[in-house]
Amino acid sequence: MDEIEFMVEEQNIEDISAQLIRDHCLCVQCRDPLSGQRLRSVLELDPELVVTEIEEDEEGGVVTFILSDGHQVELSAETVEDITQELVPLNLRGEGAKVLWDAENAPTESFNWLEISIDNALMYEMLDQILTFGFAVVENLPTRDRAVLDLIKSFGYPRVTNYGDIFEVRIENDPNNLAFTNLPISPHTDNPYRDPVPTLQLLHCLETNVAGGNSGLVDGFRAAIVLRENDPESFDVLSNRLFHFEYLNPTTHLTNTAPIIKVDSMEEIVEIRWNDRSMQPPYNDVDIEEVYDALRAFAVIVNDPANMHEFRLEPGHCVIFDNTRLLHSRTGFESSGKRHLQGAYADLDSLISKWSILEDTLDS
Repeated sequence: MDEIEFMVEEQNIEDISAQLIRDHCLCVQCRDPLSGQRLRSVLELDPELVVTEIEEDEEGGVVTFILSDGHQVELSAETVEDITQELVPLNLRGEGAKVLWDAENAPTESFNWLEISIDNALMYEMLDQILTFGFAVVENLPTRDRAVLDLIKSFGYPRVTNYGDIFEVRIENDPNNLAFTNLPISPHTDNPYRDPVPTLQLLHCLETNVAGGNSGLVDGFRAAIVLRENDPESFDVLSNRLFHFEYLNPTTHLTNTAPIIKVDSMEEIVEIRWNDRSMQPPYNDVDIEEVYDALRAFAVIVNDPANMHEFRLEPGHCVIFDNTRLLHSRTGFESSGKRHLQGAYADLDSLISKWSILEDTLDS
């Protein structure tokens, strides 16, 4: 309790926000004991509320705040320390929670479906790698129809789009997307024309006997940071301007307008949208040449082979990646053979939920 006593002594009682103390109260009058949800509205917080007395139980590690309305709030010493230090919670979606990588530093270890499906510790390791590095490769996923959904359901829920709950990645006679051809595809994020975009993508290899068709991943957060460090003017253009994305076929018309590099209120990078195929010409204004310079500068970084982790998906392999951070690509391949992947989308919120539950379970 020494650290807590020091911090309390350093602050006057009137400098401690009584409203914040009351908002932390976990008693049955303030919080539902089962869900932990608030029972009191912010409208019920008295703006004139003050802390009148502080009692410390050194042995129990509890600090009791007595408020001017007579309410007593018991908080752990750890909670009080967090409050007095004015801590800002880590944004799991932001650059500060990520491990950045290039071609030389990308993780190469894969996970075995037969193991992660029954071992919580290994499942946690896989989810943690996706959260920190942005992707993971799973081996030995059965090469049967829709098996990719089994993997998704082990940690979350499929995200259904106009393609359905799964989509076939193979050569089509009348393709409505370049992914359904044998052409090479440059690094990009999927579905930037949606709001919100699917935050996770999975690609499961069912069959391949072609030369080429290698997969590639680029750390978009690292690319954006390189741009921010070396060309801050271009970074500002891509993070402050709105760009228009569109997808159109006879049955579907999707549009969205957003920055290419999204930052939060702390100026942390939290999302990348980059897709040459669906990005429309930028809006014309007096700075249009600066816009093209910025687009070109970012394109040079994401297309640099030194930033590309290239690998080959063999039958039974499935790659899972963060579609708001990583850009994925594919080399071209011969059209005479067979290459068949099944893709699906999911979302990071369910993955983070599973990761958090497993972390608590494994810690206990």
